[in-house]
Amino acid sequence: PSSSHTRRKRANTMMARLRVASRRLLPCTRSNRVEDANWSHLFQNRIEFLLHSSSRSNDHGLDELLKSFVNHEQKGIPSKAGTDEDSNDVFNMERMHVFLKLLGNPHTGRTYKTIHVGGTKGKGTQIALLSSCLEKAGYAVGTYKSPHVHSFAERIRVNGKYNDEDLCELFKECWKTTDLNVKETDRSALLLIKQLTHFEVLTALALKYFEKKKVDIALVEVGLGGIRDATNVFDENSLEYSILTNIGEEHVDALGGSIESIVRAKTGICKPSRPTFIGHQNDRKVDKLIREGINNKGGVIIENNAKVRLVNISDDDGMVLKQRVSVSVRKRKNEEEEEEEEFNGSINLPFLGPHQRENAELALNVLSYMMRNASEGKKWDKLTWKSIRDGFESCSSFSSPGNFEILRRPQCSDTTTNSDNITIIADGAHTEESAVCLRKTLLEVFSNDEPIVFVLAMASDKNHSGILKALSETPSMVEMVATKVDVAGKDVRSTAPEVIAGNEHFKGVVVQDFSEAMKYAKDVLVRKNGGRGIVCVSGSLHSVTRAKREVIFEYM
Repeated sequence: PSSSHTRRKRANTMMARLRVASRRLLPCTRSNRVEDANWSHLFQNRIEFLLHSSSRSNDHGLDELLKSFVNHEQKGIPSKAGTDEDSNDVFNMERMHVFLKLLGNPHTGRTYKTIHVGGTKGKGTQIALLSSCLEKAGYAVGTYKSPHVHSFAERIRVNGKYNDEDLCELFKECWKTTDLNVKETDRSALLLIKQLTHFEVLTALALKYFEKKKVDIALVEVGLGGIRDATNVFDENSLEYSILTNIGEEHVDALGGSIESIVRAKTGICKPSRPTFIGHQNDRKVDKLIREGINNKGGVIIENNAKVRLVNISDDDGMVLKQRVSVSVRKRKNEEEEEEEEFNGSINLPFLGPHQRENAELALNVLSYMMRNASEGKKWDKLTWKSIRDGFESCSSFSSPGNFEILRRPQCSDTTTNSDNITIIADGAHTEESAVCLRKTLLEVFSNDEPIVFVLAMASDKNHSGILKALSETPSMVEMVATKVDVAGKDVRSTAPEVIAGNEHFKGVVVQDFSEAMKYAKDVLVRKNGGRGIVCVSGSLHSVTRAKREVIFEYM
C-alpha cells in the first residue's frame, strides 16, 4: 500500500482474519483462549507474511530499482567465482571499493563498527541472537543478511525493522551522488560502476543506510564464500570481530571444488589483529584448516568459553515449543577475577535442535568477550547478562526464518481423522550437514514413531545426494515427495523434481506442483496414520517461503 493509513487498515483486517483462523492453526491451550498474551508473539511473522503476500508491486520498490543489475542468485554463480583463482574476475572487489569511495566510504568505522559473519550454516541464527541481545541492551543495530522472504528491502534492517520507501530514496540519492562524483574522478571508475552486480549495489546500499541511521554496530552476513564477497570491504580499523560458523561443502564449484578451497575463501574475511570466533565444527580437519586460515590472515582466535546443555523441551505457555537450556560461561584466562564462572543459569531458547545449542554457545562467546573488551575506545558496557538472557528468549522464527519453523500444530482435543491433526514444519536445510541437523532435531522434539513425510524442492547447485541420504535415515520417515519452487524469483536454478527422484537415496514420488505436493503429503498421513504425523518441507529457504503461503492461506 502507498500510505501508512492503508497499511494499518490492511494489518487490522489481517489480524481479524487470523483470529478466525487461529482455532485451526493453534494447538489447544489450557485456557483455550486465543487472546493469550503470547498470541501476538506466535503470529507476528504470519501477519507480516500476509501483508506482503497480498500487496501490490509498489510494495517492492527496491526490487524494481535493482532489476537492471546482473543477479547471480537467479542466474547461478560461475565456477571459482568466489575464490582468488577466478581468472575471469567475476567478483572484482575493486568495483566495491570504488563505489563505496564515491559514496563517502560509509563502512570505514567512523560512525559504526561491524561484526562480519561467515560460514556455511548458522549465520542467520548468529545475527538474530546477537542483534536481539544488543538491542535489548539499548544499542542501535543494523543487520544485513540473505536471502529474503518477500522483498530485497527485508535484508537491510535497523533494530529489526526495514523500510522499502527509505531504501528507495537512499538508492536514488546514492546514484545521484555517484553520477556527480564519477565526473570528477578517474574515468576508469565509470566502467567499473557500470559493471556493478545486484548484490554489490545492495551491499553498498546497506552500509550507507547504516551510516545514515547512525547505528552503533552493523552485523553483516557474507553472501558467498568470503574473500571475493561484496561484503568483504572492512579492514582492521572498521571490523570489530569476524565470526565463522560451521563450515561444510556448499557452493562447491563456485568456491574452488574442495573443502580446502572453501575454507580458504571463508577465512578470507579475517583481518590482522582482529578477534575471530569459531563455531563448532563436525570435522577436526575442517577446524584445523580454519585455524590455519585465520593465522595466515593475522587474525586472533578467541576460544569458546560457553557451554549450553539441554534441560528439556516444553511448551509451558501451551503455544510455542522451546528448549530450556542450562548455560555456563567461564571467565577467560586473561581475566583477573577470582571466580571461575562468569554466568550460570538457564534460558528458554526459542530455536530447537542440538545445532542451535551450538549456535547459542558461539553467540555467548562473542557477547561475553564484547562485555569485557573495548575496541578503539568503543565500549559495550550497556551489555548485561539480563539483556543477553532477554535477547535470547525474545528471538523467534520471525527473526530467523527457516529454522525448524512449526507452521502448524494439531489441536489436541480433535480426534477426527483428517489433515487438521497434522503438524507442518518448514526448515531451510540445503546442505548435507543442515539436513543431518534437521533429522536430529525431529528425533529430539518428536517421538521416534511419529510418521514423517518430507516435501522437498532444491536449487540446482546443492548436494542433492547428501541431503537425501541424511533425510532418508530418519527412522520414522514414511515417504518423500519431490516438487519444485522458484529460486530467487526465477526457475533458472530450480531442480526438476525428476532429477531429485532419480537419486539413489530418494524414497517417494514426484508431484510437480508445490500445492499438490503438500496435499499429497497430508493425504499419505491420513491414509496411513489416521491423519496424524508430520509434513516437513525442506531443501531450500525458498521452499520454506512457499510452505508458509500454503499453510497460512489454507486456514484463512
